[in-house]
Amino acid sequence: MNLNDNPRGGTFCLAKAGLKIGNSDEKDIDIAATNGTGVDYVIDGVLYNKANTADIPVVVTNEDESAVDTQAADTTCLYLFQLDTSGDISTIKGKEVLTAKIGQLPVRYPTKTDGKCAIGYVKIVTDGVTFLCGTDDFSKSDVADTYVDLFALPPDTES
Repeated sequence: MNLNDNPRGGTFCLAKAGLKIGNSDEKDIDIAATNGTGVDYVIDGVLYNKANTADIPVVVTNEDESAVDTQAADTTCLYLFQLDTSGDISTIKGKEVLTAKIGQLPVRYPTKTDGKCAIGYVKIVTDGVTFLCGTDDFSKSDVADTYVDLFALPPDTES
């Protein structure tokens, strides 16, 4: 993203969101920005703030806004967290890739929804078990969860 090419507006996150597993409910997500005041973000050039919040229920859809299926065993998938102008968080599930095929097939970022700001993602790697985001605990046995804060959605694939 080159803001010199977009002098009007822009959508990006200005502070580390501090995404992490829910404080008291491990199906949920916390925003625990390191600045102590929450995450500052911009949508179409307008500034917003989402206060640090614990145990935000995860509501996840596919990129086409359809209901998600369970992530299959032995797969890797990215789940994108995004905020709207009201500070409501939503989650988009990416496409699963067989973990054994990583390196041959890319793990792609889900496409963010127009009018929303990507603030981070969780990479879920299942090992012999399935995972249903929003229903299963992120700490579920044989599930590895990695939290990444974003400025903007990176170029095409996760490394």
